[in-house]
Amino acid sequence: VGGDRGEGLTHRITKALRYVFWLACLTLIALMIWLTRGGARWPSVYIQTGQSMEPTVEQGEYFLSFSPADPIARGDLVIWRYQFRDREFHVLRRVAGLPGDTVGMEAGRIVVNGEPQDWNFVIGSPRASYSDFAIEGELYDWGPWIVPDDSLLLLSDRRDMLGFPDSRFRGFIPQDDILARVDISLTGRRLR
Repeated sequence: VGGDRGEGLTHRITKALRYVFWLACLTLIALMIWLTRGGARWPSVYIQTGQSMEPTVEQGEYFLSFSPADPIARGDLVIWRYQFRDREFHVLRRVAGLPGDTVGMEAGRIVVNGEPQDWNFVIGSPRASYSDFAIEGELYDWGPWIVPDDSLLLLSDRRDMLGFPDSRFRGFIPQDDILARVDISLTGRRLR
C-alpha cells in the first residue's frame, strides 16, 4: 500500500512539472511574439561605450534596440549607421527634429518649432562651446535649421565635444541610415 502512494505522488509531481515546463514555454513564446511584434521587430543588445548620451544613458550601460525603428517620434533615441573612412559605427542619438521641423539650440536646450524641449542634456565642459568641425562653429547656440524631407536631426545629450558625431557636425541624417529605436535599458529603465 505504501508503494502505491509513493508512485501516485511521483506521478502527480511529474505531471505538475510537465505543466510548469509547458506553461513556461508558452510564456516565453508569447513574450517573444510581443517583443518582436509577431516577428516584425527584432531586439539587439548594445552597450553605451562613451559619455555622449549622458545623463540619459550612462557610459557602460546596456540597452535594447528594436529594428525596424518605425514609428519615430521627436525625443526618441535611435541607432544610426555612421560611416567614417572604411568603418561603420552604430551610434546612439536623440531625434531632435523630424522632416519639416525648425530646430535650433539656445544655451544647450533644443528648441523645436519655437518650443523649448525638456529632454535631458548636460554640458560637461562649458568652455568647449566652439568647434571648427561644427557646421556653425557654436555648439550650444545655433540655428534655426529646417529639417528636409527624408532626413532627421540627431543630437547627443552631452552638448560639448564628447557628443561628436551628431547633426551639429554631420548635418541632417538620412532616415535610411536609422537602424533601430531604443526604448529600454537591460535593467528595465525606460530611456527617453
